[in-house]
Amino acid sequence: MLAPLPERMRPKALDEVVGQEHLLGARGALSRLTAGGKLPSMVLWGPPGTGKTTLARILAEAAGRGFVEFSGVTGSAAELKKFLLDQSSMPLFKGAAPVIFLDEIHRFNRAQQDILLPFLERGEAVLIGATTENPAFYLNPALRSRCQLIPLKGLEPKSILVVLRRAWARERVGQPEPAEAFEWLSHWAGGDLRSALSGLELWLDMANPDLESLQNALGGRMMFDRADGHYDLASAFQKSLRGSDADAALYYLSRMIRGGEDPRFIARRLMVTAAEDVGNADPQAFLLAEAASRAVERIGWPEARIPLAQAVLYTANAPKSNATVMAVDAALAAEDAPIPDAIRDAHTSTAKQAGRGAGYHYSHGDYDRAQVFLPDRFKDARFYEPIRPQERSWRDRDEPDAAKLGVLWEAWTIAHPQGGEVPMEAWATKLACSREALARAVARLGGTRFTLRRALVAESKEG
Repeated sequence: MLAPLPERMRPKALDEVVGQEHLLGARGALSRLTAGGKLPSMVLWGPPGTGKTTLARILAEAAGRGFVEFSGVTGSAAELKKFLLDQSSMPLFKGAAPVIFLDEIHRFNRAQQDILLPFLERGEAVLIGATTENPAFYLNPALRSRCQLIPLKGLEPKSILVVLRRAWARERVGQPEPAEAFEWLSHWAGGDLRSALSGLELWLDMANPDLESLQNALGGRMMFDRADGHYDLASAFQKSLRGSDADAALYYLSRMIRGGEDPRFIARRLMVTAAEDVGNADPQAFLLAEAASRAVERIGWPEARIPLAQAVLYTANAPKSNATVMAVDAALAAEDAPIPDAIRDAHTSTAKQAGRGAGYHYSHGDYDRAQVFLPDRFKDARFYEPIRPQERSWRDRDEPDAAKLGVLWEAWTIAHPQGGEVPMEAWATKLACSREALARAVARLGGTRFTLRRALVAESKEG
């Protein structure tokens, strides 16, 4: 039985491997790690179809080591342990430590991965694991510490084209290449060489093939993976929202939708972004994101794409501020300190006799009466620092001291009987209030003698 084309085209030596220049170039990580015939334990991680299994086989052969393969998809942890114990007494293990290749290594949980540790520590085996999942999330720290983590990248279209032409030359000797089909396949594959070769094999098996029939047969490529693509797309989505690029945010939203991402995950990420990156610069963003989340639960695909897109557009275009997350993190970083007695619980007679509650003023009796709520150690601390005008407006309620402002205003009107620019910045600093609150107070003072107006002054950037 003829093997599938991707298997027939599997490279036999490193110089046949395309792409991964960051690993296989003269200064690449793999080139350095395997110099002189050395072969450390490693975990190859990256998208499907990037050559993880091929590299493992080639590295084992180049190092002169036996190669045994075990799959985390079809095998269990018990079978792996029995396999290692049984094989340790066989001739394969008597010379140089063999390579144990574990495909889909993340399928084993962290406890099961411990099975490998004694064999690695005694030098009885070299582990090469392959995974599409980020090892930081799925591999036992003890196992990670004993392995080099080797990230593989999705192949560029130019690298895929090299292999497609190589395969055509082997399968259709002397026949002209279907250049248009090659170009389309190299992009359709989304970095997955195996998919591109499978597409070419379909072309080879078709009677009178043409590009349209190939496209109809293959359909749209899912450019999403439940491995790194899951986190990469989510990261790109959130960063685009934070950077106020609505088009990019919609693009990554569409990538996740087409790839089959759970809409609840998208909605959760959107809510986090609305709170973390917009915050109180526009609280409506979080409310809309939360509403979109509820809509997702109620209406599902495909209609849920509409409220999600609506909330994405709003969040992307909303003013940004991280003052909320900075404030809560600053508070979390503060050490514990004694709570002032005035605001401690005083509902029992014992507590009152101990002095708790003494000095507390019921805030609704006088909203402007100052009280100290923070522990003495932090009485001057400011965890929350507003960034955007929308947030600073909360402090506009702190009106300037009327008597002090009256003195400043009287002196200014004497010096400027015909009017002029009021030194708002200087006065706001002196009176410890915002410009907005000061403007309202000045309007009340000077409204009968002066016409007040706001001015937008444009100044040349030259010079």
